Amino acid sequence: MAATPCIEGAEHRAEPGLVAGEIDERLRRTCRVTDLGNRATAFYLADLHLRGLHQVLGMPTAVAYAVRSLGMSRRSARELLNAGLRLRELRVIDEAFAGSRLSWARVRRLCEVATPQTEAAWLEKALVTSQDELDRLVRRARLGDAPPDGTGMPHARFGLQFELDAVDWQMWEHARAKLRAESGDDAELRDVDILKEMLRLVLASDAEGRVPGRKPVEGGPFRVLVREAAVLTEDGEEPISPQTAEAVSSDAVTPPAMRAKVFARNGQACANCKSRRGLHAHHVHWRSKGGPTTPGNLVTLCARCHSLVHEGFLDVEVAQCASPRAAPAFVFRDADGRRIERRAILGVRPLAQCATATKAAPPFDAAWLAAHPDWFDARSGRLTLRSQFRSQFAAIFGPQPEFVART
Repeated sequence: MAATPCIEGAEHRAEPGLVAGEIDERLRRTCRVTDLGNRATAFYLADLHLRGLHQVLGMPTAVAYAVRSLGMSRRSARELLNAGLRLRELRVIDEAFAGSRLSWARVRRLCEVATPQTEAAWLEKALVTSQDELDRLVRRARLGDAPPDGTGMPHARFGLQFELDAVDWQMWEHARAKLRAESGDDAELRDVDILKEMLRLVLASDAEGRVPGRKPVEGGPFRVLVREAAVLTEDGEEPISPQTAEAVSSDAVTPPAMRAKVFARNGQACANCKSRRGLHAHHVHWRSKGGPTTPGNLVTLCARCHSLVHEGFLDVEVAQCASPRAAPAFVFRDADGRRIERRAILGVRPLAQCATATKAAPPFDAAWLAAHPDWFDARSGRLTLRSQFRSQFAAIFGPQPEFVART
């Protein structure tokens, strides 16, 4: 039998042999005590920071105090400090936590995106969603955004990872202190905040080339576009004409039946990456620019590929079809205009020939497989015909053979 853990305090004594109901009650009470401890820690770290009392304790920052004196990781200390500072403004969320309506895990995530103007909406969303779903919604939003409805597109994110030696790390920390002093903001600056400011300074310092060691090169983050007889709206798009507005109005919503038809046509998968999660029906010719809501103008995209299209990293167009009755084919290009080609299936040979194939059937070879990649799953070196294509395959080649994909 495992030894009973030693926990100080009679109210927190760990006792073996309890029935399920008692264990459940104690776990709930323990989690609540842990949550209250996190809230208190966040409060006092924020108070220590705002009043500068960490200096009295011989520490340059409240985060350094939490790391050195409380044994926290730097990340946990920053998250608690940020939550403590944010909850001074987010009174509605703080009251919900005090009333045991929210766990600390949810409060911490809400502090990343909620503002006094949006906290009521975020609280309503947090009360009816799971923790995993709330995490996904927060990742899709920025500070001040209203909560997404769960069907929106995630923002494109790019990861950076680097290590600094002792000298460079000291320079980084001095830059953090300098930027905080210049901004006059008492909030703890995150690493990403420092990096963003450095990028802004680098790109803004080349206009006249007066910074020593810098050259007046073209490197600004924005470009000015001049169009003849065109005025751009605030969101960067041209105003919609009355004729276009009428088309947009008539095609405001994709009917569920049409969306289901488009999904089925594309094999219930993203036409670009083949993901089957979070599928959207995207207007190839954008609806905001007068594109019609018709099956021929709709393509199935997952939420991530859809966001890449709208953020300019991915482009999709309808390919020319030989027959007007044929299902539309789509061409995808990356941000540099290069066509994203599907990887061909090479070195494929049938293990069992299709004896009942009709004379008019096309040759069953690598070229045919490369033209029909959606029909098969390739796992463990074996090609398996997907169930939704069995009848079509049988109509062409007869009974399903077995295949091996040689690498």
